[in-house]
Amino acid sequence: MSEHLATCPLCEVACGIRVKVEGDEIVGIRGDADHPATRGFICPKGTALQSLHHDPDRLRAPLVRRGGELVETTWEDAFRFLEERLAPIVAEGGPDAVAWHLGTPLTHDYGTWIYGNLSLRLAEAKQVYTTATVDHMPMMTAAGLMFGARDTNSFSSAAPDVDACHLLVLVGCNPLVSNATGITAPRGRLKAIQERGGRIIVIDPARTATAELADLHLAVRPGGDAALLAAVAQVIFDEGLDRLDVLGPHIAGAEELRTAVAPFTPEAVSDRCGIAPEVIRELAREMANAPSTAIYGRVGAMTQEFGTVTTWFMYALAAVTGNLDRPGGTLFPMGAAATHNTRGVAGRGAPFPTDRWRSRVGGHPEVLGELPVGALADEILADGSPIRALITMASNGARSVPDSARYEAAARHVELLVSVDHYVNETTRHADLILPPPSAVERDHYDIFFEQLASRNHTRWTDAVMPPPPDAYSEHDILLELTAVLGGFGDMDRGVIDDMLLSALVHDIVEEPGSVLADLDPQDVLAALGDVRGPQRGLDLLLRAGPYGDHFGQRPGGLTLDELKRHPHGIDLGPLQPRLPDVLRTPSGRVELAPEPLVADLRRVYDGLGDDPGLVIIGRRQTRSLNSWMHNVPALMRGRDRCTVLLHPDDASAHGLVDGARCEISSDAGAVEATVEVSDEIRRGVVSLPHGWGHEGPGLQLSVAEQHPGANLNALTGPGGLDVPSGTAAFSGVPVALRALPTPA
Repeated sequence: MSEHLATCPLCEVACGIRVKVEGDEIVGIRGDADHPATRGFICPKGTALQSLHHDPDRLRAPLVRRGGELVETTWEDAFRFLEERLAPIVAEGGPDAVAWHLGTPLTHDYGTWIYGNLSLRLAEAKQVYTTATVDHMPMMTAAGLMFGARDTNSFSSAAPDVDACHLLVLVGCNPLVSNATGITAPRGRLKAIQERGGRIIVIDPARTATAELADLHLAVRPGGDAALLAAVAQVIFDEGLDRLDVLGPHIAGAEELRTAVAPFTPEAVSDRCGIAPEVIRELAREMANAPSTAIYGRVGAMTQEFGTVTTWFMYALAAVTGNLDRPGGTLFPMGAAATHNTRGVAGRGAPFPTDRWRSRVGGHPEVLGELPVGALADEILADGSPIRALITMASNGARSVPDSARYEAAARHVELLVSVDHYVNETTRHADLILPPPSAVERDHYDIFFEQLASRNHTRWTDAVMPPPPDAYSEHDILLELTAVLGGFGDMDRGVIDDMLLSALVHDIVEEPGSVLADLDPQDVLAALGDVRGPQRGLDLLLRAGPYGDHFGQRPGGLTLDELKRHPHGIDLGPLQPRLPDVLRTPSGRVELAPEPLVADLRRVYDGLGDDPGLVIIGRRQTRSLNSWMHNVPALMRGRDRCTVLLHPDDASAHGLVDGARCEISSDAGAVEATVEVSDEIRRGVVSLPHGWGHEGPGLQLSVAEQHPGANLNALTGPGGLDVPSGTAAFSGVPVALRALPTPA
């Protein structure tokens, strides 16, 4: 028996784990107590890596559709099929003939992360859709407009200094269940705030596990978060509690922000957000007067009609109260791999990249190179649409995208659907070709993206726990094949394409104004990276050009990939430190407190203060669930039905429903049936259904999940529309109706 150090790739926390292996079987998984950030913490999903690896439903070979059926084939045949079917579509229709839907797991795959944007650029792809617009694009948009951004790979976001703050304000965030990035191993760290005399305030429509622990829970009405936080800013300005002097010359737009929030008095917003005016005033005073305040929000804050404005106010309030870039407040992480805020000219950057092209249907602007995935089905199904092929990678839009029935219709409509996925799920069952990568434990691991969000600077490489099958193709290998077809490279050696992508990356970094490698010849950098093809060369480049790197010999003793590999538990790079103004990449070189697109959307918030949508639905997180792809693990599916609709007792009574009854939930998009769970954890006028369920219908190969199908939340979403600045789907606050169903005999 042997034990291997690894990183859990299932969510953004990226916990350090120890994996026990006997022969070719994983026999146990536990937390790694020596990991610099998670220190032995692990949630139930981490242990499920064992079941995911050994799952008999997981695909080990490509599937191709022949005679209407998906049948197993060889990789050679699969890639020949790809060339024969996809190449003519690209040749005839150009780049816009192919749409991409890229999923969350790819953020953990460093090869795809490093080379994905380069490959898309090489293919001139503009029909790019990712799970960012059903998740965290409001954060990237607000942060990008305020602090600067280059693309979805590089932006600056401030993390809460949980271990030093006196007041922690959580907006739409339940870290005791979600194990949020900035609050990893949450229970002890949250309790420590209270033990040192601090307080925790949770703003959430539901009394979550974190709200139970908190000192104050404000049960905001769904969609009212932006109005509430604007009112908090109004009170702080009105009562002279602001501390703008702390950041002094590093901020711009303070007066514009003061003017923008002036109409948002507590009395004006109280009905919309469901919080009494005096409670709003007390919240503002406490946030302004606490010795230090950290403000943090996650998915609940973002997946609503005004997600970007809500996120903007979290950053803006940190600045207004003097807590931005300050210990005990919010601080900017500094990842080891070279990213936007550690490259180029410190403190300066280009305008936020958006609206360089638009969708044909709805005219939605691209944001950071992406179009809203909530608009993808409309783009495909529109008359005269140029999209003839859809490539999905690690994404199950048939359950993760709003109005999922329409997404499935679009998946059936395209001439060619190519999916890179481990399973035949609700999306891939419609595919013409499924290309399965190795399992999570059969590949090495490095998190570039999530080190940009961490609450402590650290970095870690882990080798594959088990060798991949000899004929396996990684996501990076598959990306090279797709790039070859889309770029018209024919039979060109895929290794040469790998060389081309690396060369492009080297030139991009070396030739960037202000580059730390500006004195080097790109050819010398390429030679130093070696000739062993694969994504490790790209990672070595980013580490060596990063803030801790050796800069290819210019900083002896600095970080390289080889050096990182000598630290199997990872390297602790220390606590977050103040980084202004160097972290900024805005044209002005200052924190933009009042970006025009967000001020404009704030006017829309004000116009909707009188809205009363009636009964609305929200999603909810669950510890043993992760989007749509953890429901095939037997250990995670044990116990009572967890896909229930949560109702307040008053709403249950008004609809003739009792605990355990069955009901129909309907919206303008569709209807589902679910079991009722009556609880005062949810506020009146709100119902809650967990997302990612609905495992039913022909063609699935999910033997466990099909026994626990649950109700598909995204059969109801869609009518909420999109958050205007970011294009993110508004899952929360969608109006619904309830109808009691007969009790089965």
